[in-house]
Amino acid sequence: MDIEQTGIDAGSTTNAPDEEKLPEGFFDDPKMDAKARNQEYKDPNDEEWEKFQKEIKEATSVSMAIISEEQEESTAERQIAEIDEQIRNWSRVLDLEKKKEQVKTMKSVKTSARDVNQLKKIGQSMDPGNDDVREDDDDDDDDFDEFLDWRAKKSYK
Repeated sequence: MDIEQTGIDAGSTTNAPDEEKLPEGFFDDPKMDAKARNQEYKDPNDEEWEKFQKEIKEATSVSMAIISEEQEESTAERQIAEIDEQIRNWSRVLDLEKKKEQVKTMKSVKTSARDVNQLKKIGQSMDPGNDDVREDDDDDDDDFDEFLDWRAKKSYK
């Protein structure tokens, strides 16, 4: 039998595609081995480094989310504390205003009683040099101004 008649060419071998490839690890150099098998060379250290970087990025993003949440909570707590302090201060201001009104009413009651007494005295003595009424009013104003001093730690003594 002739080789040409059988259909097998002596110069060419028909191997299956798996038989044409070299086995993995045929070459000692992993780069040459990947090149001979027509594959891309992947360094295991580079792959590990990429995985490490991905995990660090994920951990960093989680950490930043936790930090921002804690900052928002602390800001909210601080604002609540400031609002509570303002409420307490406003209540003190309102209490002081009530006391101021009480002092004014007491002063007006005292002044009206004094005026009645002074009118009686003036009616009795008709002395134009009587300045006792004016001096008493100045003393009352000084006492009242004491309540309005906002620098004082205590607004009353």
